Amino acid sequence: MASFLEKGGLKILSLSRMPGMKRVTTALVVMTLFAASAAAETPVAEVSQLQLYSSFWQNLHHFLYVSAWATRPVVPGQARLAMPLPPGSDVSMAPDEKATWDHAVTVYERDFASRDLLFGQRMTMIKLGLVDRDDKLTGAPYDDELKTLLLSAAPIYRKYWWPAHGAGHRAWIEDAVRRTTKYAPAIIARLTTLYGVPWFGRPVRVDVVRFGKSQGAYTSNNPTHIVVASSDPGYAQWSSVEMLFHESSHGLFRKTQLAIEDAANRAGKMPRDLWHVVLFYIAGEVTRQELAKDGVEYKPYLYAIGLFDRAWPRFRSPVETSVQPYIDGKATLEQMVTSLVTAIP
Repeated sequence: MASFLEKGGLKILSLSRMPGMKRVTTALVVMTLFAASAAAETPVAEVSQLQLYSSFWQNLHHFLYVSAWATRPVVPGQARLAMPLPPGSDVSMAPDEKATWDHAVTVYERDFASRDLLFGQRMTMIKLGLVDRDDKLTGAPYDDELKTLLLSAAPIYRKYWWPAHGAGHRAWIEDAVRRTTKYAPAIIARLTTLYGVPWFGRPVRVDVVRFGKSQGAYTSNNPTHIVVASSDPGYAQWSSVEMLFHESSHGLFRKTQLAIEDAANRAGKMPRDLWHVVLFYIAGEVTRQELAKDGVEYKPYLYAIGLFDRAWPRFRSPVETSVQPYIDGKATLEQMVTSLVTAIP
């Protein structure tokens, strides 16, 4: 039997009990541009097995989520789960269109906006349920109410926002793939050596949306599925290369994460997010080093947006001191995690 989540009148079929939802592993190597299909389920481009999509349904879902958050007042000190809508997002609609769109946003605000797109209950299920759907959402694992809501909002989104959103993230995809293609083999070889696992065996889906989660990009696993918001200024130009490998690393980092957590447990420490900071540092530093070989000056994301000092200042010195030798081949994984955990205050 399928299970349902009920809230506010919406019932959502849980994919966790759906047949055929198996673990899918994935991979990365050359650039291939594809013609866009009407359903937007043919990849726009592929680089080293990362298949980048311009999916109408993923964009609609994320735009409704962001639009729902835009109706909420900004409260100082209170975290927001979605990116802000940029100026110019308001459009003039016919009264019936506005009523339909406002209803969809209201439902998203009521039922989904308070849930994190990655960690919130059933939000990954909703995202995965939109993969490979036609214009009628045939086969989508939702009840009629949610499906009807999305289908009613679809022509309005397609008419007023989709042309600009689609053009924007297609431009981002083309630029990101152009920059990534040359450096992918070397970066992949180094990351897989550091992580102690092979690269993905089959293509990884990367859904590029215009707006989304407050952090801009996020990845769910089993199967590995990446979502990147192309309007995030932190992912422009060479940062797109790092971010593609950062998000991909979430599907490969488990061995390293466990080593860090085991060392921390033995030391009686509980440094929240330490493994993620290490992932950030490795992906950023490897990208920086490979770009530097061609004379490209690049500042990794942790430093470029001040994330180290803003979010994890107590980890900065221990990570720089302990992880850098590991990246440079001067320390083993065990030596790195022991040194790292010891240095954490």
